[in-house]
Amino acid sequence: MQVFLSTLNQMFVLFTFMALGYFLNFKGILPLNTSLAISRLETNVLVPCLVFNTFYKYCTIENISDKWTYIVYGAAVTAVSIIIAFFLAKLFSKDNYLQKIYSYSFAVANFSFMGNAVVLGIFGETVLFDYMILTLPLCLYVYSFGTASLIPKINNKSKFSFKVFFNPVCIAMLLGAIFGLTRLYVPPFLVTAIASAGSCMSPLAMILTGFIVANFSIKKLATDVKIYIASILRLIILPALFILVLKLLKTDSNIIMLTICATAMPLGLNTVVFPAAYGGDTTPGASMALISHLMSIITIPLMFMFFI
Repeated sequence: MQVFLSTLNQMFVLFTFMALGYFLNFKGILPLNTSLAISRLETNVLVPCLVFNTFYKYCTIENISDKWTYIVYGAAVTAVSIIIAFFLAKLFSKDNYLQKIYSYSFAVANFSFMGNAVVLGIFGETVLFDYMILTLPLCLYVYSFGTASLIPKINNKSKFSFKVFFNPVCIAMLLGAIFGLTRLYVPPFLVTAIASAGSCMSPLAMILTGFIVANFSIKKLATDVKIYIASILRLIILPALFILVLKLLKTDSNIIMLTICATAMPLGLNTVVFPAAYGGDTTPGASMALISHLMSIITIPLMFMFFI
């Protein structure tokens, strides 16, 4: 019960910021293009700062030698998630592009913005480093084939390019690992500035979520039964299956805990951002984000209470 209450408190903190984002958009206090500015700020500055700061502090030879199995388990969970998502998506839509949206949603939870915030708020920086190590394969998938699958093909040509790996998050992770392993000197003021920027990631991520959802009719977003089914699969059934298998394999309890954190998060915002950028239908993605985030207020504390 203590785990449930602690997690529930953290969820209310995060959703206070989500409600603020909704209010700021609904009342027209901020311009509509604010979501684009916040999204770019998060992706290019705040998340990279959080990643760099965490790796710089905790990426040591000792930690890496102890945690290499985390990457193996993370890769296995990512691979199985992608396979399961491929078949589930076919049950939810016959439209090719909608299948890609569902496939991405089932394969990738909001493990970055939401997951980082939950792990950091409940367990602290040391566990956040372990979490980032476990989700490294998932992160590489998201910033390569995952997001590429959400971009419509133009002239029957895929938009995937290996250049997608050269993004701020991956670069920050690499630099943080290098500086952490070599213990290269970083001026204290710069360390403080980077840490301060990283601490802004969680509140702004939730403000961004609420701001984007406010662009749509709540009534329209909340009437699709398939979205509720998809949310239950994402928030409860898929994480429970992974945990059951890991427990049968007698996996380390810390890996199980981190897997819950990575897989029990709500559906993310990329299924809104990418269709919007290319003129696609953003309603399914926005509906997934709204319903799953609201449900996660209760489901995440429950999953943590029963499995951690």
